[in-house]
Amino acid sequence: MITESVIARLTDDTKELFDFYDKKGLYKTKKQKSEDISGLLENAMASLIDGAVAPKIDAEPDIRLHGEPVEIKTTSGETWFSGTYSKREGHFIFVHWMLKEDNRPEFFMCGKELKKDAWKPSTSDSYYATTYDKKRLYKNRDKWTFYKGWLEAYYRGKQQCIKIHTAEMER
Repeated sequence: MITESVIARLTDDTKELFDFYDKKGLYKTKKQKSEDISGLLENAMASLIDGAVAPKIDAEPDIRLHGEPVEIKTTSGETWFSGTYSKREGHFIFVHWMLKEDNRPEFFMCGKELKKDAWKPSTSDSYYATTYDKKRLYKNRDKWTFYKGWLEAYYRGKQQCIKIHTAEMER
């Protein structure tokens, strides 16, 4: 589903867009940048993957691949979020990103079919988002397809820690 050519296009487009923001003096939050990366991934998939369509409508999934829904969740943090009411079942692509000093992005990307109950519900009355964190991802890693990057478990004393490793495109 996610090919090297899709990742290469996403990498180049992300750098180009973030360089443009810098050139124009536009400040973007990490959340806004994550939304931009999601949109650029939709564009790359629609252009490069046979049968992929990016509807660009909130009521629709991010991608339809041969008619089947694909949702993209992007974060610069360690947890992916999905709204209670907007969450769909289907194939999910999780993207974690970081930037080098020159706006060159590195990505961690994986994908899997998810049901609604795979997400952890919010325990807050005022915050509605459901979450899927890196520890849950690591615990279920054998059920995921990893497209770029990897997860590493290590211990700090008795505490298990999970590190998300991004990977730069090899040129």
